[in-house]
Amino acid sequence: MRAMLLLVAAVILGLTGGYGWSKWSKPSPAEVMNSAKVPDAKPGQTAHEIEETAYFADCDAARAAGKSPLWAGQPGYRPELDPTGTGMACPPLS
Repeated sequence: MRAMLLLVAAVILGLTGGYGWSKWSKPSPAEVMNSAKVPDAKPGQTAHEIEETAYFADCDAARAAGKSPLWAGQPGYRPELDPTGTGMACPPLS
């Protein structure tokens, strides 16, 4: 009986804790506004085609568009813009 009571208490605490965490972990409006915009995919469009929808001739163009740094997988990222191969192209200028 005691084990059943502990199990029920653990389930209740787990459910309420998960609910509380979800309420506290929402991103702030500033984080949402500063997040990178990813273009909507059209039906049948591959990830490679989506990446090609944004093209920056060089890092200066990406910075001028307010899109630097570019991370691998983001639209506009190309290995040519990432000479160090770290997955981050066009790092911000200090």
